[in-house]
Amino acid sequence: MSNPTEAASGAAQNGEAGSGALPAAFPVVGAILATAISAAEKRASPADVAHGVIAALRHLRATADEQAGDAMASAIDAAVRQHLPAGPLSAVRPTVSVLPPAGPGAATAAMIMESAADSCLAINAHAPDNGPLEIAVNALTLQMLRHLDGAPEWAAVERELHRPTERHGAGPILPFRGVTLH
Repeated sequence: MSNPTEAASGAAQNGEAGSGALPAAFPVVGAILATAISAAEKRASPADVAHGVIAALRHLRATADEQAGDAMASAIDAAVRQHLPAGPLSAVRPTVSVLPPAGPGAATAAMIMESAADSCLAINAHAPDNGPLEIAVNALTLQMLRHLDGAPEWAAVERELHRPTERHGAGPILPFRGVTLH
């Protein structure tokens, strides 16, 4: 699956990312991310879009850490890590040993993608479980791989996900109760 809409649709059809049938609102996560990726691609290089996607993943992880604790943040790390090559799989999937440096479009891409991540968190707040969050993390990870044209080493991604967040846009739009995770 090369785009977030396909990832979200595939997860919805397979009953992934939650218990039981997924509510009809979950494909919205894929549409939000597809629109954000398209907007970022018009304004930034593929490497800068990848940096924007990583910024969105970092924002989702930081929110999970803040609202649900280290276990949820570690679950996001594991979800990202499962897409990266390890052991014998690294010979099959191309690896980008280091992340390319951020270019002039990285801040714009980050702002767009962080805004999309906020929208996904708002949807997650109204879902019965963290299905929208799971879909968003998996779709964003696949987009990172697509825009880097390969898989970076986990250590490089982990450094980026664990560094302090730098919000590039307005603050998050949270639901009334202020909690976006379950």
